[in-house]
Amino acid sequence: MSETVSGYLRSDEKLLWKGRPQQGIRFYTQDMMMVPFSLAWGGGVLAVLTLDGAGFAAQPFPFALFPLIFAVVAVYVIAGRFIHDAWIRSNIEYALTDRRVIILKTGLGSDLTTLDVGNLDQIRFKPRGDRGDIVFGPIPSVFGFFGSRSFRNNFSLWVPAMAETPQFIGVENGRRLFDQIEGLRAQARR
Repeated sequence: MSETVSGYLRSDEKLLWKGRPQQGIRFYTQDMMMVPFSLAWGGGVLAVLTLDGAGFAAQPFPFALFPLIFAVVAVYVIAGRFIHDAWIRSNIEYALTDRRVIILKTGLGSDLTTLDVGNLDQIRFKPRGDRGDIVFGPIPSVFGFFGSRSFRNNFSLWVPAMAETPQFIGVENGRRLFDQIEGLRAQARR
């Protein structure tokens, strides 16, 4: 990462914590639903491609592409989405100052998100062993998938690192960091 979160600190801010999300392949709660669905999708595509025999190869050009498109999607939803999520998280850096929460995403789709600690309405902590996820806003629901107007937010069901709701994903000592943010928030509201 050429850019670092330190370059976005204000001169009157004090850096309290800096970190990165958990790296590598990571499973989320919604994978209990998504993994069986993706395997069923892949099995259906495999059945169409193998059981059709000569019928698939004999199709005219545009019609022969449809099963291949579904096969590419199957590979992505079975395995590619985990790699995509890990790649996005490898390009994220977090910081907490005495005034702000900072999330810097670099690479494709670079993005800088800053949140004033005193204006944080909703903070949620999801423990995962010694790590944890800290979500700064509403957690997107699996059932809200079809009601969202944003492609990016809909896609976050498959690739959680793409969620529009700002979050610290899989940070070390997550509970301690969450308590620190809550303390800063209470202090800023006095």
